[in-house]
Amino acid sequence: MSKKSVITLWIIAVLLGSGVTLLKFRKYDTGEAKTQRSRGQTLLELFPAADVAKIQIKGFEESVTLAKKDNNWVVAQRADYPANVATINALLRTVEEVKINNAIEAGPSYGKRFGIDLTATNKADHGTELTFLNAKNENIKTLFLGKECEGGGRFIQNSADTSGIYVTSESFPTATANPKAWLDDSFLKVEKIKSIAVSAAGKPDQLDWKLIRVTETAEFTLEGAQDSEKLDNALSTPMKSLLSMARFQDVAPTEEVATLEKAADRRIATIETIDGFTYVITLAVKAKTDKPDAAKPEDGPPPQEDAYNMAVKVTATLAKERTKAADEKPEDAKAKDEEFQTKIKVLEEKLKVEQALQNNVFEVSKYTIDSLLKSRSELLSKAADNNGPQPPPAGLTPLPSGALEAVTPPISIEQ
Repeated sequence: MSKKSVITLWIIAVLLGSGVTLLKFRKYDTGEAKTQRSRGQTLLELFPAADVAKIQIKGFEESVTLAKKDNNWVVAQRADYPANVATINALLRTVEEVKINNAIEAGPSYGKRFGIDLTATNKADHGTELTFLNAKNENIKTLFLGKECEGGGRFIQNSADTSGIYVTSESFPTATANPKAWLDDSFLKVEKIKSIAVSAAGKPDQLDWKLIRVTETAEFTLEGAQDSEKLDNALSTPMKSLLSMARFQDVAPTEEVATLEKAADRRIATIETIDGFTYVITLAVKAKTDKPDAAKPEDGPPPQEDAYNMAVKVTATLAKERTKAADEKPEDAKAKDEEFQTKIKVLEEKLKVEQALQNNVFEVSKYTIDSLLKSRSELLSKAADNNGPQPPPAGLTPLPSGALEAVTPPISIEQ
């Protein structure tokens, strides 16, 4: 073999070796992270959502435990008040189905870079810990939720996966450690109000005012109104739908039940409906808990909105049979009887649901029950007062009866 041929073979060998090396480099330079899960896959290979019997969520300053008791979800931090099942099921379904948008090779120690630092002293870097347990209190899965990504989704770390941190397709907006965010928000639905009676503040046994009406379409009148007392319809008419779509802000701690019964400003409101429901509502101002920052009082939390503690007792006297018209035809009677029985069943179910609220004290906004806080005088029309003598401007003394008023002639000023 000639020298030229040998050189040619060596050149070919070098080129082949370079090609193999280049292919190897390309293999590791595909942009794919060497993690247990990869883009497009679900975050968890398997998540037995049906086996979850407890969820613990720990945030920066708050924590909540959602537990299944007698096949019903409850919020432990609110004396086992019913939890919002739809929100819980949505969280479980998201954890089971959420997909990975990106996989980052990073061990657990790198969590701080992505807002997963349970030792952080600020909320932004701390992250949220989600732990799912079964009925035997055994850990099913623990996840750490970090910061939200600018392009959508959220950084998540699986405690059982040390190969990387993932960016998911969902940001888990409902995964909060605030207990009241998980409460079942079903509440009173007062309909067809017939009368409203309210006691004076601090005098629950002393009636301040009572509004009554005969039919559902009639206007309210003030019971026992004097000739000089005229009800302001602009205030009384909205009371027809009072508490028809009420919402509460939170469920008060158990000890608030006794506190409410002893509150100095306590007042009682009794509402009766045309359907036979009676609501006895106890109200008292909720003490504010704002604590301004001693170091920087000007940067302290904003003042709380006025809120009230509210308890309710619900009873009902439902009609046992329908009042039939004298000229009612037999074929009409059957349909009307069935309609009546359906209505009674709906009312019985409504009574059952609302009586389940009786052992709790709820925090409601002042706006929700503001009509019940008005005094008798505040319900009266002020129109009559506008036709009488007007008081003098502030700082002026009225003239005695019969006195003449001095009039100053106009004065001209020459330029």
